[in-house]
Parts: sequence; structure tokens; C-alpha cells
Amino acid sequence: MEIIVSRLEDGVPVEVEEEYDPKKLGLELVDLKFLDKLYLHGEIEKQFEAITFRGTLTSRVRRICGRTLQEVDEPLEIDFAYYYSTTDSDVIDTLDDLREAVLMDQPMVYYLPGTENTGKSENETEKDEDDSTNPFRQLKDIRDRLKEE
Repeated sequence: MEIIVSRLEDGVPVEVEEEYDPKKLGLELVDLKFLDKLYLHGEIEKQFEAITFRGTLTSRVRRICGRTLQEVDEPLEIDFAYYYSTTDSDVIDTLDDLREAVLMDQPMVYYLPGTENTGKSENETEKDEDDSTNPFRQLKDIRDRLKEE
């Protein structure tokens, strides 16, 4: 989206809406696929020699869990706020900043809720804690014996 500074009045907010093709913006990753276009709903306001551009980017995405490889469809909603100086140019291109907002909001590895810690069920975790062959359990037993002596 390009903001043309000379078309804005000081202190008068302007509502903006745009839609983008995520593939053309290079937003699709190995574990992130967009199911819909990327929609922008925002507001631009000029104050003296600065522009405030804030809003929300929304879409629907398909993610792949890094632990289970299960695909999950979910909504994507990213709030953003940018500030630009108007002293250098009459045209401000916000596309790179919007692309960055989407990419920076993505986790390095996506985990399904509940699988992010160990990938083990509660029963498996309890079994490990009770297992006498667990080396950490053995160290704890040695420490406890030394404390008694």
C-alpha cells in the first residue's frame, strides 16, 4: 500500500482497506499456507511531519505442527502500528513493513496446543518419574542418601 502524504489533512484520520495475495508477497512458508487473501483494515493519520499507520491484518492459514506433522487451519490476526516521517518523500510504501509484520509474527516452529513442551502424554511423564532406571531419578536417590549420612 502506498500512502500519498499530500492527500492527507493534519489530524484527520483516514480509514483504509486492502487485500493482498500472500503468494505474490512471498509470505507462504513450508509450514504456513494461506487459505484466503490477506486483508488489511486500518487507519492513517497525519500529524505535523509524521504519519501514523495502524490496523489489523487478517486471513485464514494452514499450519503444520513441528512435532506431530498434523495440519491445522486457524485464523490469523496481526495488529500493527507504524510511524513514518513525511519530510523525505510524498509517497510512503508500506508493503515491506506489512510483509515483515506477518513474517515476524510467525513462530520458528509451530506446535499444536498441548504438544509444545515434551510431546509426551501425562501418563508417559509420570512413568518416567517413577522409573528406577531414569538417570535423574537415580541421581536424586544418591543425593537423598548423601544428605541422610
